Amino acid sequence: MHRKLMALFALVAVLVGLGGPANADPQGFIEDEFAVGYFYGTFDQSPNVALFVGGPIEEYCVADPGTAPLRTFLRNDGKVDLKVNDKDQPIFLYYYTEFKDDEDPLPMWLHLICPRIAEGDAPPEPFAVGAADLKVRISVISDDLLEIFNSVNGKATGTDGTDYKVRVTADLIVENGAPVGEPRDFVGFKLTEIRR
Repeated sequence: MHRKLMALFALVAVLVGLGGPANADPQGFIEDEFAVGYFYGTFDQSPNVALFVGGPIEEYCVADPGTAPLRTFLRNDGKVDLKVNDKDQPIFLYYYTEFKDDEDPLPMWLHLICPRIAEGDAPPEPFAVGAADLKVRISVISDDLLEIFNSVNGKATGTDGTDYKVRVTADLIVENGAPVGEPRDFVGFKLTEIRR
């Protein structure tokens, strides 16, 4: 999450430098590519479930694994809105149990797993793989205030043939580069087995 926020602030700084409020066209937008590096986890489950969007866990250990079309709107009031609406992003679901009692266990799990992969260990195997729609809305209110919403809505098939529906959302405010509140306060994660 922190690497993603740093990259986002760098992108915002560049975009704001492209034009001020006087040059902004409220009906137009700038097209670009957005680095997809979203991952989400559940809390207080045994085991917890992790969802990675764009690529498997081993690709996250190196860099954000995929891209999506980005539209950037420069508003007349000086605000900047970044929007992504992309279909068929690859998704990977994992079970993980380490650090399950921590407030935000998933980054700690990544911190543990990535060095092992770099040393030659096999990466964890996802229990289900599929595709999802990704929606992202980032509103730059000021240099140090962002409003962020993103959602992942899709289906995945398990290694045992089980089909799942997955819907995950994150709705948060970022002040001075840090999310306000704990992830369990702004992340919603629903995984449902599809019964035949």
